[in-house]
Amino acid sequence: MDPGLRFWLRYVDHRGGLAEPTADGTVVMLPPAMAGEFDLPEELIATDDPDVARDDGTVLLATGHPALIRAADAALTDGDVGVITLAAPDGPPPGPEQLQDRLREHLTVDHGKIDVSGLPVRIDRPVLRVGALITYTVSADETYQERLECWVDAVSEVRLGTDAASRLQQAPRPDRPARVTPALVRSACLGDDAPGLAQAHHVLEASAERRRGALAAQASEAHRRELGHARSYYDDALRSLKRRHDAAEPERAELLAARAVSTREERDRRLAEIDEKYRPRHDIRPFRLHLLQVPGWRVPVEIRRGPRPYPFSFDWLPALGAFATERCPHCRAVETLSAGKTRLGCRSCQPGGRLHALP
Repeated sequence: MDPGLRFWLRYVDHRGGLAEPTADGTVVMLPPAMAGEFDLPEELIATDDPDVARDDGTVLLATGHPALIRAADAALTDGDVGVITLAAPDGPPPGPEQLQDRLREHLTVDHGKIDVSGLPVRIDRPVLRVGALITYTVSADETYQERLECWVDAVSEVRLGTDAASRLQQAPRPDRPARVTPALVRSACLGDDAPGLAQAHHVLEASAERRRGALAAQASEAHRRELGHARSYYDDALRSLKRRHDAAEPERAELLAARAVSTREERDRRLAEIDEKYRPRHDIRPFRLHLLQVPGWRVPVEIRRGPRPYPFSFDWLPALGAFATERCPHCRAVETLSAGKTRLGCRSCQPGGRLHALP
């Protein structure tokens, strides 16, 4: 099925309409208000096959149709916001010895040893899924759009990789998910400063800038060509004016000199217009904000350096099959932890370590 038609049918279902596949297409029943909004009959057969659309009562609905464009604009305007709770792990948590083995296998601590210090506690780790429509303008005649998505651990503010995002999308959901309001997206974990959301925006902005640069590079040759033509035209005009000025009578020469001044001003304006025409820019239009409550187990540990214990904790997330990334408790860098003589930090912030930079 055409992706546009598939999207529109989901939108119809969301708005209270009905759709039933048939051999010739999809029978669609639209609420009266929706039928008027899309300028379509309340009952129709929708198809993406031009041959089938020749039959009476059958409407060709494929990418580019005004009804699909209106539905897409409405979906982007309304947004897709909500809280998703993944299914809780089956059975009891892994035993302390098993968790300790996993910790020591997956995590490294400089100058220290990890010991599990208590029983794991059931937790829900918040993860943000942020989607946006990016519009790139590389010239007055060239505009592109694409959808970008970013997954961010709302606790550590670390971006999740493609594999982790895929695992979360495929993770089982509870049979009866709790009904929650979109307001919980902010109240549950974001707080007033929304650091996780700010990190997601930073990632989307950086990705959009890289993509914009690549698109602008493709248009740079046309930019140089148009600038070259404009400069050549005005250079020829100014040379002609100079030749006429040099051979003209004084009164005529004064008029030609004034014309040369206005021609230079016109040239500068035209070159500035061409630069503006090819000035690359992009617009980020967020449309999706999901808060995923990822179930897991918080494992209390002690990171020991000799007799000195430093309390800490790690979150084991079965849906990812891994421990969540934690930041340095001292400087907030995402770096290998290091048990110092006086504090628990990381390789970057311990005395003698290298300067650190937050990702």
